Amino acid sequence: MIISAINQYSKEYLQELQHILIISLLIASFAIIMTGQFFSQYILRPIRQMMLQVKNISSRNLHLRVEEAGSRDELNELASTFNNMLDRLETAFETQNNFVSNASHEFSTPLTAIIGEAELSLSRERTTEDYKRAIKTILEQAERLEHITRSMLQLAQTGFDGKKQEWCLVRTDELLFTVKSIVDRLYPGNQVEIDYSLFPEEDEKLTVNGNFQLLELALSNIVTNAIKYSNNQPVSLALAATHTRIIIIVKDRGIGIPQEDLPYIFSPFFRASNTSDFKGYGIGLPLAMNIVRMHKGEIIVNSIVQQGTEIRVELPR
Repeated sequence: MIISAINQYSKEYLQELQHILIISLLIASFAIIMTGQFFSQYILRPIRQMMLQVKNISSRNLHLRVEEAGSRDELNELASTFNNMLDRLETAFETQNNFVSNASHEFSTPLTAIIGEAELSLSRERTTEDYKRAIKTILEQAERLEHITRSMLQLAQTGFDGKKQEWCLVRTDELLFTVKSIVDRLYPGNQVEIDYSLFPEEDEKLTVNGNFQLLELALSNIVTNAIKYSNNQPVSLALAATHTRIIIIVKDRGIGIPQEDLPYIFSPFFRASNTSDFKGYGIGLPLAMNIVRMHKGEIIVNSIVQQGTEIRVELPR
C-alpha cells in the first residue's frame, strides 16, 4: 500500500519565512547604508570644514587660520600642524616683503648720494679741496654700498640647504678663541673676555657637526654687535654644554633692545629704535640666525634697555 500527502501548511510557512527574510535583508541593507552614510558624513564633517577653510587661504590672506577643536585627536593635531606651517609661511612672506622694500632703500640711498655728489662736482669748476671732499664722500658711499652687497650675498648664501658647504666636527672652544682673535684685530682694546667657569671638562661635549667658517661668521657678528652697542664696555663670552646641546653665551652691558623691537631683530635691515646713534645695516643678526638654523640650532635673546643683552646660541651635539 502506498500513501502520499502534501504538507501545504509547512510549504506556505516556509515561503512566507523566505519572503520575510528577503524583506528583512533589504531593510537591513538599506538601514546599514543610510547609517554608514550618516556616520561617514558626521565623521568627515571636520575634514570637509578644514578643506573649505584651507581653500579660502591664499597668499593675500595668510593671516587666516584653520579652526582647532581643542581636543587631542588626530584631526586637531593636523589643524595645529597646518596652522604652524601657515605661521612660517606668513613670516617668510613678511620677511621677503620687508627685505625687498628695505633692500631697495638701502641700495638707493648710497647710489643717490654718489650720483648727486658726482653731478654737483661736475656742474662747475671747483677747487682741489672741493674735489677731494667730493671724492671722499663718493668713496664712503661706495664702501657702504660694497658692505651692503657683501652682507646680502652672505645672507643669500646661508639660505642654501647645507649641501654646498663642507661639514665636519667643529670644536666650539677653538671657535671661541678664533672669534676672540678676530674681534681683537677689528677692535683693538676691546674688553671681550672668555668665561671659562662653565666650560665642559669632557672633550666630546665640545664638538658639533657643522661648518667652521659659517659658525665663525655668525658668532663674530654677535660679538661685534655686543662691542658696538655697549660702547666697548666688558663683554662676556661663555661656553656650556648639556647632554644634548652646546650653549654659547654672549653677554654685554650695552643699550639693550626694547621689548617691542625684540620680535623683529632677526628681520633683514631691521634696526632697533634706540640704535640711531650707531652705524649699522641690520644684517648681522639675520645672517647669524640663518647660519644657526642651518646647524639645526636656535638663538635666544634676553635684553633689558640700558642694562644689557644676553644672546644664547644653542647647537645640537
